[in-house]
Amino acid sequence: MSDHEPEAASNPIETPASVRAIADALHRAAIPFTPRQLPGPAPSVDALAAYLGCETNHIVQPVLMRGKGTKKPFLVLQSAATRVNDRLLAQMVGENLQRTDADFTQRFTGFPSQHTPPVGLLNRVPVLMDINLTRYARVWCPSGTPDVIFSLPTLVLARAISARIVQLH
Repeated sequence: MSDHEPEAASNPIETPASVRAIADALHRAAIPFTPRQLPGPAPSVDALAAYLGCETNHIVQPVLMRGKGTKKPFLVLQSAATRVNDRLLAQMVGENLQRTDADFTQRFTGFPSQHTPPVGLLNRVPVLMDINLTRYARVWCPSGTPDVIFSLPTLVLARAISARIVQLH
């Protein structure tokens, strides 16, 4: 298996189309990645970290938010161990933000809210990345499905998606 092909199954046809699309988007963005097949959806972030053999700090939790007044969306890539300070986030973007519901996230990004990848979204969106993630050379990011996750070099990812590195707590 190469670093650019998901190990979803022995037959590549069984690889979900969304995982192939994200792998293609990562390749086009010149972001090296390593896919990891999960035995199934993880019941918790702690269980996922245990399976991956990492700390929860290494796991990216994407959250799509939008301005309460302008409705402008923002993709927040936070460490699973970080609690976001909403007031601090509001100061950074100039308005209070609210989390989008699952239906809006699916329509806007093309992916379920818990599995929104950092690339390959249906619409362009400004990205805010938790500075805590930059302490690690690589992080684990969703692939658009619950059973495959990608390991990505953190700073290469941030640069490729033009993420604004911010203090979220």
